[in-house]
Amino acid sequence: MRFISYCVALAVAVLCLSSCEDSVSNCATPSAANSATDGSGCQSLVCAGDNLDCNSNAADGCETNVAGDINNCGSCGYKCAAPSVGEATCIAGQCGVTTCGSRYQDCNGNPADSCETDTFRDASNCGGCGTVCSAGANAVGVCVQGKCQLSCQALYLDCNADASDGCETNGASDLANCGNCGNVCTKVGATTPACSAGSCTSTMCTGSFRTCKAGPVDGCETDTASNASNCGTCGKVCAAVANGTPGCAASNCGIGSCNVNFDNCDGNVTNGCETNITTSIAHCSACGKACPTYANAGSQCVASACSMGACKAGFGDCNMKDTDGCEINTNTDKNNCGVCGKVCPGVQFCSNGTCVSDPCINYGGTKVTVSANIKVCNSAVTWGSWNPALIPAPWTVCTLTQWMAYAPPITPASLGLGTLWINNGSCMPGYHREVFVSYNMNDASCYNGSSCCHPDSYTYMFAVCSP
Repeated sequence: MRFISYCVALAVAVLCLSSCEDSVSNCATPSAANSATDGSGCQSLVCAGDNLDCNSNAADGCETNVAGDINNCGSCGYKCAAPSVGEATCIAGQCGVTTCGSRYQDCNGNPADSCETDTFRDASNCGGCGTVCSAGANAVGVCVQGKCQLSCQALYLDCNADASDGCETNGASDLANCGNCGNVCTKVGATTPACSAGSCTSTMCTGSFRTCKAGPVDGCETDTASNASNCGTCGKVCAAVANGTPGCAASNCGIGSCNVNFDNCDGNVTNGCETNITTSIAHCSACGKACPTYANAGSQCVASACSMGACKAGFGDCNMKDTDGCEINTNTDKNNCGVCGKVCPGVQFCSNGTCVSDPCINYGGTKVTVSANIKVCNSAVTWGSWNPALIPAPWTVCTLTQWMAYAPPITPASLGLGTLWINNGSCMPGYHREVFVSYNMNDASCYNGSSCCHPDSYTYMFAVCSP
């Protein structure tokens, strides 16, 4: 390399000398540093020794010493590569590295690959070049932080911390060191504990106990008779329960507990805790605790307490006591007509919740009041021509039973009446019985004699009765 640089300098000198033959003024004036003249009319730059003109500037002469410059080592432009460990050097025109540190060492004596050995991890050079980590029983030697150690093979363990006997314990089957030093397989619900492939097991589980956990376990740890995640067998998870939590009893899934205000009153597991005991009439506050029935009213359960509900249509709780329910028929009660406290004045009575004075109001009015329970309407009709809907309740066309109960011992004739229809169908078809005019009205012969059946086509007045 130095020879090439010298040739370049010589070529420059020759060129300059040639130019000087034409004009000395065209030659450059070199610096005196590290230079020499060629004895001609022009002074030429000629570098000597390890000093070269690497920047091609004659003004500063042969400025670079290639014997020790890592960017121009041995020749201009030759840069020493940076090593992986240490620093690059240039000595006598040759690239090298600085001295290695305490961890990385040059154990192969080759400066080209620098400090190539990591003595903190190299088992053949552990802590220093040439220190080899030895193997042991069931183990290989390894280097950790510059110190030799044993690395156990497979499931073998070094439980006595003595390198001389290597990894002396078989962790795959040792009951006292199963999988790890000090992991003792104990008897829990099993007849005999065991260590298999580094995990504690048991040779036999008693009763409903099973080994359900994975990995090193204590053996037969799960009671499948009561474990909702392993009910009857390992891995059988009990399904969710409506309004409650699942449970396991006698190895069968069921209900563990019900949420607050709910209970399983029908005994059916599939629908969970189906009853809201704060609102259920049949199970108010507890299963089987039914609310009582109330006369003419419904029952209700509110906040787990029973009470009477709304009255049925046409009835009222006028005394404000639950014990007798809705005790008043507001359709017929003269003192509570339609609503509690509404009194029908005078001779009026209550019919369908309205105060009225004449049950025959739609049939010509009342002709005769026979008794408090019997009135005769003024209209004469054929049998059955009346419309019951037009007769205000509680009045109805008198039945035979009502007539027998309410008729006084007088004749219709004495009241200025003729024959009367009553609702008595004991005659042949097309005929009905009537109250005969000349007999006492409470005498059976009056409404049940041989001459008391007349054709339905006859026109008579009719009697209405009330309880």
